Amino acid sequence: MSLNPTILGGQSLDVLLFEIEYLKEHSELSELATQYLEGNYKAILRNATSQTLYSKLVETVSLPRPQQDAALQTAGFDSEAGAVQVLITGLAAFNAFLQANVTGPPLDFGDVFPKNGKSDALKEKCLRSLDIDGVSVYQYIPYVELFCLARFIFTIYFPRIVGAEFSDSKWMRFRINAYHQRLLSGVSSARLSESTVLQDAIDKDLKDLDEEILGDKSTFSTEAKVQFLLEKAQVYILQGLDIKARENVKLAKTVSGFSYALSGALGKRTKFQQNDLSQLVVFAKSSESDVSTEALSKDLKESTISKGDSTKPEALQLNDDTLLESIEFTTDKVDPTNLPSELAGLQPNNQPQLKPLDQITLLTEATIKDTFLPLDKLNSEEILPFALRVLSDKPTNWQIYTQALLVRSRIESHRSRTQERSILQLQVIVDQIIADTQEEPSSEAGDVPEIRVTQFMPRAKASESAPIAERLRYIYPLNTPTRWELETELAYAWSGAGSFVSALEIFKRLKLWAEVALCYHTVGQEEKARQVIRRQLHFSSKGPEMDKFHIDAPELVTENWEGEMRPTPAHAPRLWCILGDLENDPACWLRAWEISKHRYARAQRSLGEYYVKNGKLEEARDAYMQATVVNRQNNDSWSRLGDLDLRVGNWDGAIIAFQQSIMIDDTDAKTYSNLGSALLSKHKELITLEKAAAKDAILPSSSTTNPDPDSDSEEISFSKKKDEKQDPKAILQQALQAYKRGAALAHSNWQIYDNVITIAMRLSPPSFPDLLMGLRAVLRIRAPAVGEYAIDIDILRALVAEVSSTDRTPSTYPGESAAENAGKYIPARGTLGRALIAMVDNEIVPLITKRGELWVLVEKLRFWQRDYEGALRCAERGWRLVMSAAEGEWLVDKEGWKAVMGVTDNLVSAYENYGGMERFGEEGVEVEKGWRGKARSALRGVMSKARDAWEGSEEWAVLEGRLEELKA
Repeated sequence: MSLNPTILGGQSLDVLLFEIEYLKEHSELSELATQYLEGNYKAILRNATSQTLYSKLVETVSLPRPQQDAALQTAGFDSEAGAVQVLITGLAAFNAFLQANVTGPPLDFGDVFPKNGKSDALKEKCLRSLDIDGVSVYQYIPYVELFCLARFIFTIYFPRIVGAEFSDSKWMRFRINAYHQRLLSGVSSARLSESTVLQDAIDKDLKDLDEEILGDKSTFSTEAKVQFLLEKAQVYILQGLDIKARENVKLAKTVSGFSYALSGALGKRTKFQQNDLSQLVVFAKSSESDVSTEALSKDLKESTISKGDSTKPEALQLNDDTLLESIEFTTDKVDPTNLPSELAGLQPNNQPQLKPLDQITLLTEATIKDTFLPLDKLNSEEILPFALRVLSDKPTNWQIYTQALLVRSRIESHRSRTQERSILQLQVIVDQIIADTQEEPSSEAGDVPEIRVTQFMPRAKASESAPIAERLRYIYPLNTPTRWELETELAYAWSGAGSFVSALEIFKRLKLWAEVALCYHTVGQEEKARQVIRRQLHFSSKGPEMDKFHIDAPELVTENWEGEMRPTPAHAPRLWCILGDLENDPACWLRAWEISKHRYARAQRSLGEYYVKNGKLEEARDAYMQATVVNRQNNDSWSRLGDLDLRVGNWDGAIIAFQQSIMIDDTDAKTYSNLGSALLSKHKELITLEKAAAKDAILPSSSTTNPDPDSDSEEISFSKKKDEKQDPKAILQQALQAYKRGAALAHSNWQIYDNVITIAMRLSPPSFPDLLMGLRAVLRIRAPAVGEYAIDIDILRALVAEVSSTDRTPSTYPGESAAENAGKYIPARGTLGRALIAMVDNEIVPLITKRGELWVLVEKLRFWQRDYEGALRCAERGWRLVMSAAEGEWLVDKEGWKAVMGVTDNLVSAYENYGGMERFGEEGVEVEKGWRGKARSALRGVMSKARDAWEGSEEWAVLEGRLEELKA
């Protein structure tokens, strides 16, 4: 695409993000465009446009948005060329900020803007301007003024009417707001969804950008579309929206024509493995269009890392005594039948080079899986091949290669055999990033924590360092963390490995005092944690001279920091909340709530838990209600509010709260289970009201007398209308669905399946398929521990009764007719009877060792199948089981004697009913030839033992009667 002489030609400024090259043809913008493309951001930031915008920022950084906008009206950038100059200034400021904090190489921006002796005050104002809802950004961000300048341009200057045309850059505003939101969450441990102020702006811009970039009239290239989709996916990952993230990655794959699949190939992964076993591998291939091939060739030629001209982070070897460094695949044993046609013929050890954006797609896919899937060995095995596929390619971009190492490190942290390399690899990346972003010490450093590289990687020479253009080219879809975020991640990795000393050193160096306190709390040093937090909030009673001592100085060992309260520091609400947690003091949480101007939801959540522990449920409910009002996107707050509504009996409130929580996160089994409990309680309430109405005859009056205005007639009418809308049967059905969903998510929790069984049994008529499903799940979970006692005899009896009362619908499948199965009826596939018989045969019968009543139910099922011999054998097994289990106790125990009599009577009836029947296909042959003798033998054996103890009893008379019947 080429730009016409009017520069923009009525198009969005977002088009220029990929067309800066064409600005060289415009005399007024040629030098500026050249400087930007060469990465000479210092020169751009020194020009008159940048200096004017910076001066406006200095004047208005603490003012509200309308006053900032008014100050820009007189800045003199009303022409189209002026708007483009402002755009490039914003891009240069943001890129310079990323260079200083994320990618390197190091560059001193200290002399870019004029020094007036107020640089510290300006930096403090910039940091305060980034605070939202009581949450602050990291307080030692180098050159935060650059980010504020870029934010000033893209959120205040744009959008603007320039030369009778509307000029805007939604894409850059989306990037700025998303990065601002990330800065708020990166160190404070807040979730991106904690603040809806920025989220609303992001969502609005994304909606417009979807139409502009992906719409039918879009003029953006395929690469731009893919990059936009990957950027969206990264934002959704940070927001915890895995479904939206996956949708955008899938769409990016479709738009780019990229094909990849996780499959298997034979190979060896251990040093002592003799036979080839199936190993997971990602097969991937980029689009083969001419444009794509030319672009990839150009990337390889221009990339300094692919030519070996630049220093890249070292990929550490595993050095394990068992695992190989990489899987050795058997290339001639790949089955292509399970692969898409585009990937057929690929060999796991020799795959084609991927385009950079396709490599990022694989890394994003791995990040989604690693972030949202449960932590277990199987998931780690499925995720790692995505990162390995990128690392197996020839490196095309410094930043992509670094990100691939970082993703691999995160995945390997979950396994004991690879955890050591994971941490050391992360250390290498951190050292590389620090070496590439840390400037030489200068008098301008201020309070920025100075980090000295002492391990692994020296600083690269200028000739060896990858150019800034290469590093920043894919920085947005990669979403690479800043250097302090990487160090924080490294600290958490060390703490996860048990090295709290290393973690503490990093947190102290970064001056992350909240994390320092939490680290002390983890190792049981509560007093030290309290001292660290109180120092940030209070002066010393001994005077200001105590502030000059380091946190570990011996002079501070006994200092409790009980002086006057300091002016509100950064992260004050969070610090007050942590202090409240340490001291269990509600005043601290109330203080956090007040200084955040009633916007810090975490304070109310902590206060709510305090009230719960003290039995003040109504106060706790009010606290969580305020938390949900401030932050409606926190599913935990909604779920906890629902729990409290359950405890106070507010069923309607509980239902709404749990539904809100599920709308935000539909993967929490506990929330579904609690929703089922709330619906069940609501069902009981409606049934009680119906019974009360029927008992008291609460009906609309048929008389013509006007009702008493003070009576409850309106309330009665309202209740009746409410009952009509809330049908108890429908509520009970909803409760069942909620429990079923919860059981599906927590498939190892037998209590939820037990709830499914209970609700399914309460339905009228009962939901027998759900009863069967629940009983089978309970058996799967509990049978290994408790055996046959996991079987609910009442539920099994109901299932057998339901099946045996239905008509016998013959199966139409070959080999399943009665004639082909010795007269035994085989239920049709998909029926309840078929499923019940399968469960009884495969899961119940093998468990029976003590409960003879189970054989009675199996006997009934065999009789329904016309398996008379099988029914008789069940009766015999049940009789033997009871007799052996009693072990003579029935001779002295009345209840035991009744049980023996009952099972003996049942055995005799079985001999009478089944013994004399004719075998299928064998004319004149009985099922049990000597059934009369066996029946008499069983009766006589029992009666001979019971004669002294129970002769003359009612049960004895029953057995005598049966014996006389057999003699007749």
